[in-house]
Order: sequence, then C-alpha cells, then structure tokens
Amino acid sequence: MANISFFKTAAGALGIAALASILTFAPMAAGNAADQSALQVPQSIAYEHEQIIKELTNFAKREVAHAAAVQKALIVIKAHYAKEEAFVLRPLALLPEIAKGPNSKSATLKDMEPAVAMADRTKAALPELQNDHMQITSLMNDLIEAGKADHDEELTQLATRVAIQSLNDVEVTQPTTILIGDYLRLRLAKGE
Repeated sequence: MANISFFKTAAGALGIAALASILTFAPMAAGNAADQSALQVPQSIAYEHEQIIKELTNFAKREVAHAAAVQKALIVIKAHYAKEEAFVLRPLALLPEIAKGPNSKSATLKDMEPAVAMADRTKAALPELQNDHMQITSLMNDLIEAGKADHDEELTQLATRVAIQSLNDVEVTQPTTILIGDYLRLRLAKGE
C-alpha cells in the first residue's frame, strides 16, 4: 500500500511539474485585441475548470448506472462556468497588481473600469450564482453517494473536489470579486 501511495505522490508531483512548464512557456489564451487586457480568467482557475469538465465528460461516457447523473451535472457546471468566466473570475486577474498597493500604476483605467462593471454584475447576480452553487452541490452530493454505493473512489473524489470548489466560489471568489470592484471604484474616484 505504501508503494501505491508513493506512486500517487510522485505522479502528482510530475503532474505539477508538467503543469508549471506549460504555464511558464504557453502563451496566454488567444483572442482579439480587446480580450488581451489584464482581465483574463486566472490560468489556475481556467485550468481547474478545464480539468473538471474533462473528467466529468469521461465519466459521462462510461456505461455505468450514474452516467446520466454525471451528464446532468456536466450540463449545469458548463453553463455555470461560462457565467463565471464571463464576469466573476476576470477581475481576479488584477489581484497581483492590487496587492502591490495603491502606488502601483500597472492596473490602468482601461482595466479598472471593466473590472468594476464585472464586479457590479457579480453582485447583482449573487442570488442566481448562489442558486447555481446549491444545484451543483446537490448534484455532487448525489454523485458522491453514487460513487460510494458503487465503490467508485475516483468519482467520489472528483465530486467532492467539485463540491469544495463550489463552496470556495461562494465563500471566497465571489466576495473577492465584489471587493475588487469596490476597491477599484474608490481608486477611480480618487483619480488613481
């Protein structure tokens, strides 16, 4: 058993090393010039979303009793991620510059105004977003139970990971986006 544990740890470390090299050398997502502002979904979150969709898609293709439940969850999660990536997550790209303090001039007016608008949109959409998260959590709880009943540890772990990520969005991501908007609004009012 220790050998399997070591293998999983080593494989995880290799995966992290591979990811680090991809993120270091890969260009940012391609798009038109307007999309090349600093307001891109942070790479770590975009990668996590991509991996979750990929893993759920693989489960949905399996001929197992819970495939239909996975397909339903996949539809809900894809729609939710599209919303998040449109306006909730993009202001988070400014966090490294905001952390440098108000004297940092890297976060330009060109980036601040859209970030404020996205934060306002996030605040207005909180009831809808939180409803999405309740639905996602419920679907993941169903998949956790199905995974346990079928002794499918891989499904149980994936559903648990997605449920935790959903909770993180409610507890951390959405409030952070709103705070970024409030902070930038103050900076813009001061002419910074």
